Amino acid sequence: MTEQDINLDQEDEDNGSESRISRSKDLQAFRRIPRELTEEELANSAVQKLLVGNLDRLETEKEEYRLYMERFHEADKKVAVLEQKSRTALALDIIFGGCLTVGGSVIGLSHGLWSHQPFGWIVLVAGVVMLIIGIVAKVKAP
Repeated sequence: MTEQDINLDQEDEDNGSESRISRSKDLQAFRRIPRELTEEELANSAVQKLLVGNLDRLETEKEEYRLYMERFHEADKKVAVLEQKSRTALALDIIFGGCLTVGGSVIGLSHGLWSHQPFGWIVLVAGVVMLIIGIVAKVKAP
């Protein structure tokens, strides 16, 4: 191994990236080959087979990644829908709890105002209406 190869391996180990290490090892045999090919080199059947093999491999990987992308987008949509349903359910639970709390408190308050009619009846009816609104909101929730 040359000093440059050792430095590259050390950089890969320092980064802790297994994908970079494996990619480095896969391409190590081709590191010193010039990237531009002449017409003579392209006419060589071994070069053509190598290029066709790489094209086939890349096409296969592209299809695999396309499937992963499709699955990712489907999962992303499902997550968005579930988050929205969760927010809606939370809001309805807050409304339900709030209406029951306020309605119950107002009904309790009507007992103290019972001697001051018609305020006792008005407060009692308002408390019952709040309870009904809370129950209807919970029952009619999607």
